Amino acid sequence: MNLSKTSKYAFRILSHMAKDEKALYSAQQLHKEIDVPEKYLRRLLTDLSKHGFIKSIQGRQGGFTFNRDINQITLLEIVDAIDGLDSINECILGYESCAFSHSCPMHNIWEETKQKTIKTLTDTTLSDIHKSIVGVN
Repeated sequence: MNLSKTSKYAFRILSHMAKDEKALYSAQQLHKEIDVPEKYLRRLLTDLSKHGFIKSIQGRQGGFTFNRDINQITLLEIVDAIDGLDSINECILGYESCAFSHSCPMHNIWEETKQKTIKTLTDTTLSDIHKSIVGVN
């Protein structure tokens, strides 16, 4: 499993916004604070809005804020929205597919790791990320 640069940026954006989930963030502010290329950031903010994680507030004092409770947004949902779940099921060695009779040398080892990774992504919310950033137990 390899997360795309886009998923990594989405994690960076949403975890930064989770520091103050009620705040309104401008694209310019996010660009300066988390160092994501501005054009890429704007496109990703639009995508995250379309998937319902955040919403756009129009106007002079507008920006982006969460559309959902950060306790309900899992990391797996973010990966699914950005890359699709097929990205998690890819062969660790890059093979197109593993034949049941001739699976790659890493298949069994990777399968266990992949299941643990999926569980972690499923069980971890943006709220958990926020708590780890600010040191709340």
